[in-house]
Amino acid sequence: MSRQTRTGIRPRPQLFGKVAHTPGWLHRTAPGVKLSVIALIGIVALIFRDPIINWSMFVVLVILGFTGRLRLRHFLKTWLYAAVLILIVVAMQYFFGSLRAGLTVGGTVFACVQAAMLLTLTTTVAQLLDTFTVIVSPLRFLGASPDTIALAASLMVRAISHISGLLGEADRAARARGLDSSIKARVVPAILRSVKYAQDTGRALDARGIVD
Repeated sequence: MSRQTRTGIRPRPQLFGKVAHTPGWLHRTAPGVKLSVIALIGIVALIFRDPIINWSMFVVLVILGFTGRLRLRHFLKTWLYAAVLILIVVAMQYFFGSLRAGLTVGGTVFACVQAAMLLTLTTTVAQLLDTFTVIVSPLRFLGASPDTIALAASLMVRAISHISGLLGEADRAARARGLDSSIKARVVPAILRSVKYAQDTGRALDARGIVD
């Protein structure tokens, strides 16, 4: 059986971006409202910088997800991948700063990741693009292309899942080589592959004539 060489972006599991087939009230909520909630979470996290507040927002978002008929399986894999990054951040903050700062960052990341999951699990790509286009449409008067900006924003949301997956893969590879305590072995491969993913995405868009 001949082996075929594949180029470009390889298929990989999507942690975000796959709409859950259990429609609930979150599916019926306007994408603009959900984006506003994400923005509000980011603002609250930046203003208060309190681990209790940030982790409380995460818990509230989880409860909202369950009331919207989402299941634990929709969240668990992403939580595990995000936990790898959070553990590294908390450890670095503990040794070079304070444990409170690490817990604050961890709460912020988990809250934002959870909010992004609620958005992408209950919103189609078409709805996201339409909403982003409306939001940035005033920039047309400044010579910018709202469609291009909306596409970039949508790709950014989708890239979160890819980068989370790369962190998980790098962590497993480091463990297999007995480098559990090496931050470099966990992070550097993920960074390099993230750059390659961005380059592949750019080439794919250019090949299809989507962007100049």
